[in-house]
Amino acid sequence: MKFRYKATTIDGREQKGKIEAGNIERAIELLQKHKLIIVSIKPVREFSSLSKIFSFLNRISKKKVVMFSKELSILLTANIPLVESLRIQYEQENNPIFREQIFTISKMVDDGAPFSVALSRFPDTFSDFFVNIVKSGEASGKLQESLYHLSSYIEKQYILTAKVKNALMYPGVIMGGFGLVGLGMMAFVVPQLVSVFEDSGQELPLPTRILIGASGFIQGNFILILVLLVVFGYIIKKYLGTIEGKEKVDKLVLKLPQFKKIFQKFYLARFAENLSMLIGSGIPIVNALKISGDVVGSEVYKKIVYNSVDEVKIGGSIAYAFERSDDVPPLISKMIRVGEKTGKVDVVLKDVGKFYTKEVDIAVDGLMSLIEPIMIFVLGGGVGLLVAAILMPIYQMTETI
Repeated sequence: MKFRYKATTIDGREQKGKIEAGNIERAIELLQKHKLIIVSIKPVREFSSLSKIFSFLNRISKKKVVMFSKELSILLTANIPLVESLRIQYEQENNPIFREQIFTISKMVDDGAPFSVALSRFPDTFSDFFVNIVKSGEASGKLQESLYHLSSYIEKQYILTAKVKNALMYPGVIMGGFGLVGLGMMAFVVPQLVSVFEDSGQELPLPTRILIGASGFIQGNFILILVLLVVFGYIIKKYLGTIEGKEKVDKLVLKLPQFKKIFQKFYLARFAENLSMLIGSGIPIVNALKISGDVVGSEVYKKIVYNSVDEVKIGGSIAYAFERSDDVPPLISKMIRVGEKTGKVDVVLKDVGKFYTKEVDIAVDGLMSLIEPIMIFVLGGGVGLLVAAILMPIYQMTETI
């Protein structure tokens, strides 16, 4: 049961939020443990259907998780107990959703639950990878070191992912903006010129007739076009949310000449670094492979990793499943085999991850330098055709006069 509360800290700062407890007495007790003076508290009525629809609003950014891990590591290194460290994190967090999650985690730890179990309560914020690294840190007594390495790793992955996303979003945003401007002109500007062209009584050039016809169609079916676009977008989004949809998109991306190099290296870098960190933390190889497959981010590579799990279970080699796939360069399978023979798979994978991360940076920079002149050419051509279709009849009218 959840309760919404308003309280003040000992130094007089106001705090608001939600807390989960069995009853209101337990909720008050938990708040008082956090040295809060309760002003008001009441049950929260939840609407499950609405919460599912707007669940994306509850997602915590990777940047938040990075800062949480780093700061918690510093507090633990300073010999501040875990529960007290979590309470400090709770007090300074300004995101209400993340504050509520930290509060619940600190409550569970205070009640005797392992920190990793408390983190697993929020899988959308803390992945299986994160939870298992923390679990290994708890087992080895080096939780603060595990958290510090986690924060560094997540930060590096966050920067790499952001760089790839920005490279892909750039042409999409530009073309989308151009499309909206063109649609607006066709619906509102061109119709104003049609009457002028018709009054002239002269035969209009073919580009102008095509432009006027397209404008008339858009103007007459503007609402229908918008509805169809929304419906089409919704269907595509739902399909991409399925495993089949994700796999088809991943396969398509890996067939595109320029994007294949980027995404292949991006996914392999993520896999190599994930598996290296998990094995180095003492996670059993089968579990480490499953977790790496789940967080690799591609259905194509997830299948390859899961095939290697089947091989390992029967006493085979990790490298064998990778050698059979056309989507894995020979380098990585050979490096894994060398690591298996020498007993240093984690060290070898760490080097592979670093190598492919640098390769992704180089590939993204190359793609950006290629995209810019192409975008200039495409946009220049589109604007030129639009302007020519409008100016050609005006030029003919001036010649007639």
